Amino acid sequence: MPLADFDEYLEAIRVNRVADFQQSAAMATLLRPMAMWRSFVSAPVAPTTSVALDKTSDIAVGPIPDSSTGSLCALGARLNTSGIAGCMMTLVDVLNHSGGLSGIITTEQTTNLPTATLTRYTSGEGVMIGLVIYSQVGTTATTVTVRYTNQAGTGNRVSTATGFGGTNFREANRIIPIPLQAGDTGVQSVEGVTLAATTATAGNFGVVMFKPLTCFSLESTTGAMPLDNVSSGGIICAYQAFDDDACLSCIGIIPVAQAINGAILLAEV
Repeated sequence: MPLADFDEYLEAIRVNRVADFQQSAAMATLLRPMAMWRSFVSAPVAPTTSVALDKTSDIAVGPIPDSSTGSLCALGARLNTSGIAGCMMTLVDVLNHSGGLSGIITTEQTTNLPTATLTRYTSGEGVMIGLVIYSQVGTTATTVTVRYTNQAGTGNRVSTATGFGGTNFREANRIIPIPLQAGDTGVQSVEGVTLAATTATAGNFGVVMFKPLTCFSLESTTGAMPLDNVSSGGIICAYQAFDDDACLSCIGIIPVAQAINGAILLAEV
């Protein structure tokens, strides 16, 4: 833990450095993981190439403060939901993203790949792959595999096949996490994406690489939820240090259509 003791934690709280978090009231109900940044206000533009991201990117919460150490951690959050149910939200550092892939092509797709070079977590250790759907693909369910270079620099690794297309795997703003080949613990780059069969609608989707940082459990209904790991709980894996140039954003599971807003509390470590 980058904070030495409780007194240091309290002092970090007093500094009250925050990154604002705002979403659109039009955020949809998605009972599988959602790229919540797709509902940010103002709505970010879908990428047309593979782009390395940082704290200035339009999918980042913010503004994120600079630090003298170059490193921050999340102490907690003050969040509000507009619906009558809680949700799960994972704070992530989004490292790069791309678009332009099709739901009807069944040969390996390499459009806008390989992914942009990592500028943080450059070994790839702990970095995950997701497929973000920018516009809806088809109703025919199939599976998808991803070809990538793992954390050891070994190329042509192939992910475990996972569901793609059809209900709950086709909707805009869905993110589909990709399970890696057995034994791999991270990813340096992605080189190709292959659908086992057509989904019957092209849509538009792309690759995103991200590092999970902290999970927030929003268990209340409406109203402000102060979350920390000392008094209120609701945080898993808190206090992990990350780069102060991180593109902080969120992945969530939303049981009721609602807006979420508030602030992520940050500390220099």
